[in-house]
Amino acid sequence: MKKILMNQTLALVVMVSTLTLVTGVAAGNPEVHRSAVYGVNVSQIVYATGSYCNGTNFSQTSCKTVNLTADLYTPVLNTSTNVPLPTGPRPMLLAIHGGSYSHGDSSEYKTYAEYFAARGWMVMSINYRLCNGGYDLTSGVGTEGDLVCHEYGQFPSHGPYGNSTCGSDSIATFGLNTDDGCALSSPPKVPDCFFGTLMSWMYPSVRDAKASVRFIRANAKMLNIDPDFITAIGGSAGACSVVGLATTFEDDYKNELTLAEDPTLASTNMQESSAIATGLVQWGGDYVPLYTQLRDPQNRTRYSKQSAPLSTYHGSADGVINPAMEDQMMAAYKHNGVRYDQHILQGAGHGADSAPVVLPNGTNQTQSDNMFDFLIQVQPLQVVSP
Repeated sequence: MKKILMNQTLALVVMVSTLTLVTGVAAGNPEVHRSAVYGVNVSQIVYATGSYCNGTNFSQTSCKTVNLTADLYTPVLNTSTNVPLPTGPRPMLLAIHGGSYSHGDSSEYKTYAEYFAARGWMVMSINYRLCNGGYDLTSGVGTEGDLVCHEYGQFPSHGPYGNSTCGSDSIATFGLNTDDGCALSSPPKVPDCFFGTLMSWMYPSVRDAKASVRFIRANAKMLNIDPDFITAIGGSAGACSVVGLATTFEDDYKNELTLAEDPTLASTNMQESSAIATGLVQWGGDYVPLYTQLRDPQNRTRYSKQSAPLSTYHGSADGVINPAMEDQMMAAYKHNGVRYDQHILQGAGHGADSAPVVLPNGTNQTQSDNMFDFLIQVQPLQVVSP
């Protein structure tokens, strides 16, 4: 793949408000096609840098700067259809892979990226800092063993964000089973828990997701995208990050660390907004807004009328992230009058990409097609023929 380093640019903060169903579409709004009419070119870009650390018990004693990369899917002319490319800016789809914040990469969303790029979206599928190393399955502790991060993204270890303020109440909230009952434990043992050491896993991942949105905004003209039409899609841990993008405050996952503590923040276009217009959530949950509220000294909910509309897809037999993890989130969305479409995939488990959405009339629809319909209903996109 071709590798491109995009320049970090300066711009005023642009806030995205919640988009609603529209009856008319402005002529200048982005054009998309229901059919796959374009070819797709794939290149690699660097959207920011981040600090990757190691050290016993998450001490963050040794950190290095790494490039945060993404695959960029660009619509190009397809000589088989000869449908001309639109002259105006395109909508953007940001893809965030899953993997429990400990494994996976940007190639996971290749199929969805090609689907939407062939219909007129620019797509950016990101890599982000992981708990690199995953589980030590030889430890014999629980079914998963001890969490061993050989490398991990930098995160705030001081109060109120580190374990200086957490207590046993976090066990009931997150199902943790750590030595001290904290979301950040030392050593970070998480037997029988997939989402154990949430600070060390989740913080750098969500921070990087937000940085990728700000990169898109800062480089909107270069990328030829309309920053009012940014959608994020993610599965599992990536879906949790999408929920974070849809709900958390602008300062969350940005201001907890200073530039002196993490100089790589300077590469993340901090003056830009990390807001998205819509979110597509596959087998995810409300870990990010819940956890962020738990760590907030003011205990403020992250759900509001400004939360981005969501369409969710969840297997009824999901044993990794139970569909019930959507209940409070869906109730909060309905309370605030923000659109929330939930699709329960009957009999399906975790990672059920091939499971169809059953429509009210009983017919089956692919998740991709259902996502397309959701986006053109919620966003004022121009759907053009063919």
